Amino acid sequence: MRKYLLLSVIVLTGCATSPQDCDLHTQDPSFITKLSCATSGGYRQQVDQKEQQVRLSQYKNESAKQQQAYAQNREQNVNQQVADEQARLNAVRSDLSQTLTQLKSSKITSTEQQREIKQLQDLQRQSQHASSANEIAEIEKKVAEAKRKIKVLEEANTLR
Repeated sequence: MRKYLLLSVIVLTGCATSPQDCDLHTQDPSFITKLSCATSGGYRQQVDQKEQQVRLSQYKNESAKQQQAYAQNREQNVNQQVADEQARLNAVRSDLSQTLTQLKSSKITSTEQQREIKQLQDLQRQSQHASSANEIAEIEKKVAEAKRKIKVLEEANTLR
């Protein structure tokens, strides 16, 4: 009879434990608590919970890695665009400088030539502050127009 009484106490104790009671890291459980955690599945619930936390952490870690890779890729693209714009701006400045030198050394001596020189010098100053693709495109357009005007002036001068 004592055996049955002891067995029934153990079984009832097993029903009275919660999953929090079965966490071995937060307390020093007694033998009966250990036994009831083992029979009631409290230990398994703790293990399942920890495994779920690990999977969630792995998912978050993978997500963070993907976001970091995306950010690095985007940064590389932006850096490449900036480098391309800078190269384009340097080419425009060089072309502008050559055009200005050509105009100054030409045999044309007119007020139109002086006006073009002044406009090209202003354009050179403007190119020092250019920072966007639109500004660079505008400068390229003005340089092309100046070249066209210079060609017209030179042709008109050779006809005289």
